[in-house]
Amino acid sequence: MVDTTDENIINEGGFEDILAQLIEKIDKPSIKSSLKDSLIINKITSDSVYFITISKVAQLIFSNKEHMRYIEDKLSEVMGKTMAIDVTFENKESYFTRKLS
Repeated sequence: MVDTTDENIINEGGFEDILAQLIEKIDKPSIKSSLKDSLIINKITSDSVYFITISKVAQLIFSNKEHMRYIEDKLSEVMGKTMAIDVTFENKESYFTRKLS
């Protein structure tokens, strides 16, 4: 039997599905295109999603409070409950070096 409690919701394949659904829900073209290939879900807890962004443009989007609230609203629709977002910037080279180690 698969455990589907909040704390054990999702494996990394599920992360990709959630991210795809989030990007699909975003109806502001500039935000959608900026986040599409530069956002990674690092982990999910019962009330937060921890993203890593590998793009300075995506980092700027998240630094705008209005954009952040908009994305949190869209994420909450995907997750079916209110979720907070935590974003960390990491340059591409560092991220991929760390993932390949």
